[in-house]
Amino acid sequence: ENPFEQMFGEGKKQGKDRPGKKKKDPDRQKATKGTGLLSRKHAAKWTPRSEEEVQQTVRGWMDYVHSRAREYFVSDAKLEEVLSEFAKGTDRNADPVLGDPSNCAYWFGYDQDNQAVIKIIKPHETEESVIHVHRVLAYIFATDESFDRLGKIPTTDPFTMDCGNQLCVHLAHVALLD
Repeated sequence: ENPFEQMFGEGKKQGKDRPGKKKKDPDRQKATKGTGLLSRKHAAKWTPRSEEEVQQTVRGWMDYVHSRAREYFVSDAKLEEVLSEFAKGTDRNADPVLGDPSNCAYWFGYDQDNQAVIKIIKPHETEESVIHVHRVLAYIFATDESFDRLGKIPTTDPFTMDCGNQLCVHLAHVALLD
């Protein structure tokens, strides 16, 4: 079984069969850019990273990527592309991977039902999927033990954050099942 599917399920497809072609699905809830309560409330405090800062942040994160993610994303370039989206979606003063665990790292990218989501095209697929940010970050960075524990949470559910804020994406705040 593909471990990515174990963590993320099928994902919510954005298109059908052809890249760039998007079909409307009345049953799918639309992911929108920065419409969550936290995003609106804290938008004035958000300082985006420059392109150079995005690249520097991604280079720092690459040293901590789990081998399962390196295998899944096929190339470092594809993995770096996904990590760049995380760096762009968080404040330049907040690091969801290596930052101070006593501080939240708020998500300013897409959200859906007040949950942090990212739109990506998975390797070997042509359709864009909407996936919870917490799940992708955990897949990329979690230890085997944490990954196994998180894998018990249904793939349709977002992870609960210990800080109580579902738009926080700090890995240290993901609640692990006992």
